[in-house]
Amino acid sequence: MLKELFARNKDIIINTDIDGVLSGLLLVKYCQCNIVGFTNSKDTVWLADGHDDLYGSVYVDMFVTDPNAICIDQHVVALNDAHMQKNRNSKQLFSPQSDDVNNLRVFNSWGFKNKYPFGTFQYIVAKLESEGINIQLPNLYDTVPNSDITIGDLLSRPDDAMKTTLFAYKSNAQNWWSWLKNLAPNGSIDQLKGYLDYLESVADAKVDAVVLPNGKRHKVKDYDNQRKEDVEAIKKRTKEYFKNNFQCKTNDGGYNNIVDKKGNILINIKNYISNIATLIGLQDVMIPIHYNIHKGVYCRTRWLDIFSPDFLANYTIAGHKIFSYAFIYGPDNDGQTNFSFTIDMQ
Repeated sequence: MLKELFARNKDIIINTDIDGVLSGLLLVKYCQCNIVGFTNSKDTVWLADGHDDLYGSVYVDMFVTDPNAICIDQHVVALNDAHMQKNRNSKQLFSPQSDDVNNLRVFNSWGFKNKYPFGTFQYIVAKLESEGINIQLPNLYDTVPNSDITIGDLLSRPDDAMKTTLFAYKSNAQNWWSWLKNLAPNGSIDQLKGYLDYLESVADAKVDAVVLPNGKRHKVKDYDNQRKEDVEAIKKRTKEYFKNNFQCKTNDGGYNNIVDKKGNILINIKNYISNIATLIGLQDVMIPIHYNIHKGVYCRTRWLDIFSPDFLANYTIAGHKIFSYAFIYGPDNDGQTNFSFTIDMQ
């Protein structure tokens, strides 16, 4: 349980994108956690002064392979069932795929297509509410200051939850919304899903407003295309909000670097976190000023079966220690560099 975890260790290292920031701030607000570091999910971990152990804090929206690392992450895809069972047995990983034995997802065609398709944020909301914590979300239909988006748009951005729900992977998304609602019925998950249902109804109404000749009816693809068009427009406006207000470097509100040459946190990063915190009702969030930098080497390649023995034995590849990894695409995407990983973190 997360409450038990954070009763023992309240220090968290969060991802720099909107999913990591929202997830971390939820834990600050409801579990009294302390942000002591950041990671860009690629080649860098920044740890605040006094927090020198790479594995001494809880990683949020990031999976780290070291057996001493504690992680809360969304769609951890294992290489096979035995690998996922190993992750479950470690008790160090909190994830939709590891919480429930029925949710095991592995690197094969079926497993990858049916993995959890939302953000760590939605998972943490459901997880905390399942443990009796009453999450109070802001009004999802209110406009975010200095933007053309709503709070609901912003909270649906983590890991493209809006896209996967409304048109990209609708069937799988519906299964996982049901799982989240079963985990935490009649709570904030209903509000988050209800907002997406509202967006779907708006898109469908646009299609229905166009009267076809000779009494013809609109096709399913007409509705799908309108939903896609609306989602892409919202994503574009969200990207502009991130960029114009906080100089974010990635479309999902992330940064490759958070400090200046002296290791002090950049003012736009502080403003970003403070503004997002205010949106969810969290005031005066404490953000350390100075950080020590830990560097690794970020790599991306196509997964090959010859990697399996060393990967499963000790998380190494070609003799290099894997710090973190993610399967980006499934095994059927021929030619894609589907394996993302960081090695030799120092």
